[in-house]
Amino acid sequence: MSTLARNDKLVRRKFYQYLLPSILMVFAMQFGSLLDGILVGNFINNTALSAISLVMPFMYIVQLPGFAFGIGGSILVANLLGQRDIQGAKKVFSMATIIGMGLSFVFLFLSFFVSGPIAQAFSTTPELYDYEYQFVLITMATDPIIVFALLMGSFIAVDNNPKLSSLIYIVGNIAKVGLEVLFLKVFDWGMWGAAASTPAGYLIGCFLVIAYMKSKKRLLSFTFKIKGTPVKELFKASASNALNLALTAIEMLVINIVVAKTITAELDIIIFGLVTNMVFIFDLFAGGVQNVIPTLCGIFYGEKDYYSLKSVTRRIYIINIAVTAFFTAFILAFPNVFAIIFGYNDPANSSVVDYMIRIFVLTFIPYEINKFATNYYTSIDKPITSVMNIIFKDVIIIFPVAIPLLFAMGLEGYVISQVVTQTAALIFTYAFILIYEKIKKQKLSIFMIDKVDYKSYDVSLLNEIGNAAEISKGVTDFALENNIPDKESQLIGLVAEEAVYNTITYGYKKKTSHNYIDVNLKINEDNLILTIRDDGLPFDPTHYEFDEDEEYSTSGITIMKKLTDTMTYDRILNLNNTVFQLKVKGAENGN
Repeated sequence: MSTLARNDKLVRRKFYQYLLPSILMVFAMQFGSLLDGILVGNFINNTALSAISLVMPFMYIVQLPGFAFGIGGSILVANLLGQRDIQGAKKVFSMATIIGMGLSFVFLFLSFFVSGPIAQAFSTTPELYDYEYQFVLITMATDPIIVFALLMGSFIAVDNNPKLSSLIYIVGNIAKVGLEVLFLKVFDWGMWGAAASTPAGYLIGCFLVIAYMKSKKRLLSFTFKIKGTPVKELFKASASNALNLALTAIEMLVINIVVAKTITAELDIIIFGLVTNMVFIFDLFAGGVQNVIPTLCGIFYGEKDYYSLKSVTRRIYIINIAVTAFFTAFILAFPNVFAIIFGYNDPANSSVVDYMIRIFVLTFIPYEINKFATNYYTSIDKPITSVMNIIFKDVIIIFPVAIPLLFAMGLEGYVISQVVTQTAALIFTYAFILIYEKIKKQKLSIFMIDKVDYKSYDVSLLNEIGNAAEISKGVTDFALENNIPDKESQLIGLVAEEAVYNTITYGYKKKTSHNYIDVNLKINEDNLILTIRDDGLPFDPTHYEFDEDEEYSTSGITIMKKLTDTMTYDRILNLNNTVFQLKVKGAENGN
């Protein structure tokens, strides 16, 4: 009996390869926004910082096409790549880009008509109005640049290029900060310069997209032949992120209107600007951990590789909470550091400011878990869970709690309401999962991973030659145990041995025993589907032609082609994925 078993070592290595670029990308975005607030607070004034906070909802609205169709589209593309549907993935990429960019140009057109009324709705003084008008006008008029960067960043990451994706945002934000210092300190352009630095910086970052477009290794390419695009599925995948951004914007609009009309004390307005900017601290590190969800979880779900899905999801969840808990503890201990960073250092009011920050920081952990729910459940085709979390948090609970507390307790009531809302939404979500389990009569856990609906032999093995014969025995025995005829069982076992032997012999530059190969055999009705996945050198065996004069003999590939009905290859997640299918004749496997 085979001693091989499945482990997550190959997947774990891939997780960390995607994690670092993701953290750097989100760190660059959030740190850029953080520095933006610091520069505005120090080079203009705290009133300008508060003005940005008051009209921040429109940042969510105008960037919605990029976030919704970038994240939602990349989730669907990841699912399709996991299913090896490359043409379908190209169509989704093209359709999502068309829709996202089309909506961004609508915002550009509207910017000349709605910027004034928006600023008027959120201002109580002429100074606030001027700052808000300038910020809203520039933000909306340059929306196509930001949306393009968000779309490309999402799709490039899922197409085997996490490093290039992160570089777009890193370069864009470095350029943004440099330009903002130039615009504010040297040219003294005030809010005009602060607002213009963001699209100018991202425009510089977008030049890196040219490198992706020129790459011959990319799987995604733009096509106008979009007939047959799963539009319904695209909108379904994008719905939870679109709904989250839209309802968050509406919530902020309503709350900010009430704040602008009821809170007039200068100190309270400054504190409001400080606490609302704390969201950038939330996502400075933890956001990067969650950013790998659409790519990794989406692809593993599409492959129905639930072992890898569970492994990656648990790791994301644990790291996310650990990082968030660390920052929560730090800010609880040193709230004054946060205020000083944003240019506020008045000893006379430090106790009030510290008190408000300490309350607001209690939203950190529930906020990140709720954000996980929004991203993760959509990636595994459980959008109802994401939607229920969003509706409860941003509609059902926030207004009955926030507005009465705001009128009764002022700014303190607003801060308390955020803690109550995030915590209540977290409890509601997991209560909903329990109800869902009872309705479906399944035990799914908080990760809601489906049970497999097919018979499967799933193992991992070290790249040691002796394991080639071991995998052959394991595959053959499994097929025989499930009533596959002896001929087909022996054939699929031989194919597994040849594939693993070639990978171990020729697939790695360094001949070490630290690389793992994942092997999976599915019995699906009357088909045997054998998948070999490794992180060796890129090699497409479907394009191989035997040459007697070649230095290395890989004639086993020719044998494998002859023994199976189909052999396909894809380079997904920078892993070699070779899939063999063998039709079973006269099978009695019970499926």
